[in-house]
Amino acid sequence: MYKLVTILLLLMAFSPFAFSKQFYASDFEGDNLGNPPKGWELGFKGAGNGKVIADPLKPTNKVFAHSDMAKDRARHDVGGSIWVVGEPNWKDYIIEYDAYFPEDFYMGILFRFVGENEFYLLDRRSAGELGNFDFWKRGGAAWTRISTGKFDAQPKQWYRFRVVVKGDKFEAYGKSKDDKTPFNNMKPIMTGQEATYKEGRFGLYGLIYIDNLAIGETENDLFIAVESYDKLPFTWGNVKGY
Repeated sequence: MYKLVTILLLLMAFSPFAFSKQFYASDFEGDNLGNPPKGWELGFKGAGNGKVIADPLKPTNKVFAHSDMAKDRARHDVGGSIWVVGEPNWKDYIIEYDAYFPEDFYMGILFRFVGENEFYLLDRRSAGELGNFDFWKRGGAAWTRISTGKFDAQPKQWYRFRVVVKGDKFEAYGKSKDDKTPFNNMKPIMTGQEATYKEGRFGLYGLIYIDNLAIGETENDLFIAVESYDKLPFTWGNVKGY
């Protein structure tokens, strides 16, 4: 018994996951349809319901729909809810996720979420806006645009994103869901710099669906335990196949 325990401890010590600093990961397969995913809570209680739904493009797959409101009513600044996950002391992290934009409108993800009017936003812009994506700061009731980048993300398709948050600098990467090019071999859509918020949770904004979300301190932390036959495992930034 003593030898067995020693062997197990040695295996754990030399495992690539032994010193993992993963903060959160889920493909939402272990969650119930019609309910919010486990671990998420309302950062701002407004109109609409966040819940796990069937993937619009593959009904056997589960995804998290941040809102069930119309596109122009789902945004927090017109009264829509904000769902968040994680701890208030999250500081520097890398985020990878799949995103589906049901409509051509303003929707995205939040990082360093401190409160309902204190956060950063990576936002897909509506057609006709300057650029396709922006970094924003929300401070009080005011929006401040940090930077703008070009990425053609059409509605009703899946895309894969990476957001790097380190100190006062941010990077955003994007590609088609089925593009196997590693993010490390790609140029960012845009970069930004802003020093107001030092730490905070991860959240969603507006009418957006997400899947295969992983958040960690390093690329080695971006893995998801497989919970479904339909989903293939991915680690270190390689996306699970459809």
